[in-house]
Amino acid sequence: MPHAIDITGPISADGKRVFTAEALRFVGELEAKFGPVRTSLLERRQKRDAEIAAGGSYGLLAETEAVRRGDWKVAATPADLQRRHVEITGPAERKMVINALGCGADVFMADFEDSLSPTWDNIVTGQAALIDAVRRTLTYTSPEGKHYALAEQARDADRAAARLAPR
Repeated sequence: MPHAIDITGPISADGKRVFTAEALRFVGELEAKFGPVRTSLLERRQKRDAEIAAGGSYGLLAETEAVRRGDWKVAATPADLQRRHVEITGPAERKMVINALGCGADVFMADFEDSLSPTWDNIVTGQAALIDAVRRTLTYTSPEGKHYALAEQARDADRAAARLAPR
């Protein structure tokens, strides 16, 4: 049985798109399945931090030796991430995401920590921007009225304007 997820922050229009019933059910299922392990690992981390603070070593843990000596491999890198010569990292703000995805870089990594003040509203708005980016519907209009859109949308708008322009 999934855990109930309660959102205690304000729910904006973007929040309604991010915190769907499906998303909350998914998070509840994750917590039901992994919550006890997550809690245990956090408790172990606190214990380990105390050991190190008391002069303990940062050496590798004995209980993880089997993993280090095991015969295992990670999955292959997905095809769309094979070429990562130019990578941009930046805040998940609409204008930044549009510009980053349209600049020719191989990869854009949304940063929800260092380059974005991690307020409730910024995180929710950033998640909504990424939803729109994945769906290829991301747009932004600046306070001055300048309109930004993903490259395909901009080309489609230009084509539509050309069809409507007098000849």
